[in-house]
Amino acid sequence: MRGFDILPCKTCSTTWLQESGWRAQDTVSCPHCGAERSTDLVKIRGSQETKAGAAELRSRIEAAEAGESEVYDQFIEDRGQYADQLAEVEGQIDSFTLDAEQMDLTPIESDRFEPLAETILRPERKKFKEWADEYSGIGEDRFADLVSFERPGEGLFDAEIRDDLEQWAGDVDRDELARGDVTVTDQQPAAAATIIDLDATTVSEVWAALFDSESVRAAFAESIVELFGGLTPLECYDVLEEYGVPFWVRSHIVDVARGYAGDAVAIDGAADARRVVDEIIAPLPNASLAGTDDLLAIANLFDGLETEPTLGVVVRESFIEDVRRDQRIDICDLLAVLAAGCDVRLVGSTVTLAKVANSHRATLPGVSEWCNRHREDTQIDDTQQRVADDLERGDFAVTMLRELDREPTGIFTYSELYALYPGDDDSRVRQLVGEFHDADLVERFGPRTDRKVELLPAGRRVLEFFEQQIAQQRSISDFVSGAGKQQQQGRVHTQTGGGGEDGAGEDSTDGTRHYSTRYMSPAEHAATAACGQNGGVTLVRGGIEDHADRTRYASYDPKRGEAVVAVQAAGPMQMTVSAALALASPEFVDRTLPADRLESIEDPPAIVRDARCIGGASQQALENGQQFRKALVEWGKDLSEMTTKLKAGNLSTDRAAFCGEIIRSAQGLWGTLTHLLDLFDIDVHREIRIPSGLSSDNLEDLAKSISYAAAIQSTYNGHFACYRQLFEDRDDKRRASFTAQVDAAAPTGSLIGSFVLRGPDVHRLEEPLQTRLESPRDVHDDAPEFGVDITVRTDLERTDYDEAVRRVLSRKRLRTTTAAVSVLYALVATPHDAARVLHRQLAAEDESREIRPDELRTALRELDPTALLPTIGNERRTNSAGKIVAALLAADEPLSKADLADRAGVTKKTVYNYREKLETLGLLVVTDEGYRLALSFPTTEERKQPVLPAFVDRTFTEAADALLVESLPPSRYGDPEDSLGGLLFWTDDNPPNPWALLEHDDYAPWAELARRLTDGDRTRPAELRVLMGPEIKQQSIDAATSSAAAD
Repeated sequence: MRGFDILPCKTCSTTWLQESGWRAQDTVSCPHCGAERSTDLVKIRGSQETKAGAAELRSRIEAAEAGESEVYDQFIEDRGQYADQLAEVEGQIDSFTLDAEQMDLTPIESDRFEPLAETILRPERKKFKEWADEYSGIGEDRFADLVSFERPGEGLFDAEIRDDLEQWAGDVDRDELARGDVTVTDQQPAAAATIIDLDATTVSEVWAALFDSESVRAAFAESIVELFGGLTPLECYDVLEEYGVPFWVRSHIVDVARGYAGDAVAIDGAADARRVVDEIIAPLPNASLAGTDDLLAIANLFDGLETEPTLGVVVRESFIEDVRRDQRIDICDLLAVLAAGCDVRLVGSTVTLAKVANSHRATLPGVSEWCNRHREDTQIDDTQQRVADDLERGDFAVTMLRELDREPTGIFTYSELYALYPGDDDSRVRQLVGEFHDADLVERFGPRTDRKVELLPAGRRVLEFFEQQIAQQRSISDFVSGAGKQQQQGRVHTQTGGGGEDGAGEDSTDGTRHYSTRYMSPAEHAATAACGQNGGVTLVRGGIEDHADRTRYASYDPKRGEAVVAVQAAGPMQMTVSAALALASPEFVDRTLPADRLESIEDPPAIVRDARCIGGASQQALENGQQFRKALVEWGKDLSEMTTKLKAGNLSTDRAAFCGEIIRSAQGLWGTLTHLLDLFDIDVHREIRIPSGLSSDNLEDLAKSISYAAAIQSTYNGHFACYRQLFEDRDDKRRASFTAQVDAAAPTGSLIGSFVLRGPDVHRLEEPLQTRLESPRDVHDDAPEFGVDITVRTDLERTDYDEAVRRVLSRKRLRTTTAAVSVLYALVATPHDAARVLHRQLAAEDESREIRPDELRTALRELDPTALLPTIGNERRTNSAGKIVAALLAADEPLSKADLADRAGVTKKTVYNYREKLETLGLLVVTDEGYRLALSFPTTEERKQPVLPAFVDRTFTEAADALLVESLPPSRYGDPEDSLGGLLFWTDDNPPNPWALLEHDDYAPWAELARRLTDGDRTRPAELRVLMGPEIKQQSIDAATSSAAAD
């Protein structure tokens, strides 16, 4: 009997209609993707006598699987069955007659103007040639600030896509992938699964060569079966996500798991595993979605093999000489990941292998051991003994050895060592490296542009000898001593699994790099402290690329009484755990809360423990500072072990409950340390660095967690923790604490220190944060009638830049100027960007002097275009203006329009579009020589006669006037009644109001740039005041006075 079957495709997950009789064939092909399957393995989803009936049934099945049966039924009721719909469509098509042969498709009167074109227009063509060159494309860049023409529609639905795919399509992090040691040898392995030649090779070619081997394919299929065979689909997806396997590969491996789990789907597990390797894994580089990180993640799946296959990799001279460094790094990363599950033998001549080691020992584990194979003496020699004897407590030489030893790879770049040094003379660092190298304590390697230093075994032995024989008593002053380049800067290695659920502890055995706490650079500390406003929250919109992966930052400035902690966080657990562990690192605790300081607390234990809610503050702990200090550090270690346990999945309770326990412990530790620092009048600035692309739900969760932290870390009347007073819902906790007596004249508490929230999308956090700060949770019924007054700043001011720049330059004996701050405030996105490049690019001076404009140019050259001209084109981040300014900064002479467009990567018309306003504001100077930025070139002539933007020493009104003159016709500019021209006139005793341009859609970006450039005072508030807690019926005297004045 003739009929139609509904067949599923396991490759593309679609279904199709197949006429009966297909079972007589050996295979059947999917019409959508072309995949073939044996007819014996295909399971029919349903059958009908007619094609229309089969189509109807398929639609009903798919609607049911999608949970939309009711919607489908309603549609059928409205439109009829499939056959009825088909008949209606075909009937309408038949009603039209489309006979092209009977139609005259020639445009009506198309030849009417042919004589005119020949006699008049053609001779005039030359006349318009120059005009066409100048004005062609008018309007093509009109919306360049809003739309990227290079990739139209880019980012249009990014947020929606991220929200939909976030739970199962996470990015691969190379640093989290397990790696193994390669074996370096000059002999090819006798029995290898494959031999790969590394010559002028790409990572895709290495992958193809690897899977050309039948043995490698069989081994990978076996590993898949060992890893996933027997797992349920849900378990399989979880494991695949942990490995970072691309989402579009996962379903194929889940099919293998189904086969071995005895699922109802008829799949031959072993055969299916090999099919996955042959059809999906081997040709992976050819897939449109595949990237290098995807190859690395899948290479981790060799992990399931009991017997490691041997892979021979022969390195040719051309690999070092002809392949770009970034491509070589990709290949080295792949070999290191393969070495976690395979025996990778790196084969080559001694000379070639030495070149590989010089360039890539940091990315190829095992290469350093080969380099040091002749240095296996376990004793220190006389030279090394002298070095150890010369080491002194607190000396930077000890710090350098310790930090190299604490780094898991034992490798630092020279720039990292420069940042560690407490002085400003980098030559001291190079001198020490030279001395250590001569004593065989360290090895220098890498290209001149990226030199690195590696600690050798002898260096570790010298450090161990010093620690044991010379410096038995260790203190925080050993970590870093002296003034200068932020003396507390450096890496602080702490045992941790923190930083969120994805953390791995120090004892991680899975090959992932553990989290660590580092002391912040002077520039980062200065910028965060400058943006932080005690008692408030500041939102800083800008990049966070300066944040190293799996790193927390902390620093302390004893002269200013100022502590800063900075963490990157995409969620509540990552934020709270990271912040708590950064503050609880032993070195930071010893630096800020030494035992003698803890013993000096004068408040009685009941106040400290039950009013301030400081954990561990017993009578005995307050009398024994060393015991108290130990309790704080141990609390951090316990928290770290909890996150490690969570990562390992070694839980005796529900995962969600355990996560809640971790967050509560972290909030408690974070709050305790913050309150302790506040007791000793140490300002605490917390910077939360928020990555881009978070979903709205993620941002809401972050806002909620930040508001909890703000409530816990706030006080009323200097003694009472506000969260316990206002929001605590546990009766026993409230009974154990004191109840605050509210002063009617001062019914508000304050946030301890500040929060600085930084990230490219931080503006999206503004609304949920304000809402959550007002009410982190419900106020309990017996709460005293006071609130916490918190300011929320969404716009940075000139003072933020001035303070950050002043701090950085003072370390180099340089003084800032009004003009310099104006230029930085106008051109640079954040104080962090400005502080970073000034710190890195400018050297210290012997005598104090003012910074020069050419030095600003030199420093700003290091900025990415996205960090320039933040007020122009910021919403869509096309930042054509930033690209133009970046190209002008990099130039050493004026550029033609064509050269400028080429160097900036924009069209000449884009340069033309921005020229007028940049020139009007005096930032761009156009002469017969070309285009240049109004900032001195680094030449002797312009050092003597500095060049600065024309408006840096003029008023905002003058700049606004220039903008209006340039853009308005004379009739409007001179009309007092005009909505724009009239802004600069006195009318009916009302003074000129150029500030209104800041609210005008077309003028606002340029008016804001003018305001920054001219140091104009803002008339609208740059901050919002939020009252956390209950509504206050009684007002403070200050609030009442302000209210009366407003009335």
